[in-house]
Amino acid sequence: MDVLTLTLKLFALYLVVSGLFLILRGKSVPLLLKDFFGHPAMVYITGIILVFLSTMYLLQYNIWNGTWKTIPTVFAWLILVKGVSYVFFPKMLNEVAIKKSRQMFNLYGFVSVAVGLYLFFMR
Repeated sequence: MDVLTLTLKLFALYLVVSGLFLILRGKSVPLLLKDFFGHPAMVYITGIILVFLSTMYLLQYNIWNGTWKTIPTVFAWLILVKGVSYVFFPKMLNEVAIKKSRQMFNLYGFVSVAVGLYLFFMR
């Protein structure tokens, strides 16, 4: 298995696990987010780690050829944006996260599981 296939499988597994968590334990998400954003140092460190890891991946595998190999690149760019947002806009992210309703967590969970399963079993 090459690195790009492995990366795609890892992203897919992440989507399935996080989607199932949103579906099964969605009621605890607001408390987790409140606790997470209540520790600014943790938010900052998380953002730096996300920026570091996504940048390392993108420096090696920034592929835009229109095939399935573009999917991990898109995920890596989204993770980079998320990391930068954690570093520079944590209060805005906290406000957006708190305003989401439990019904939206369920919807996000189902979409995440569906996309994750598709990506895991494709190719």
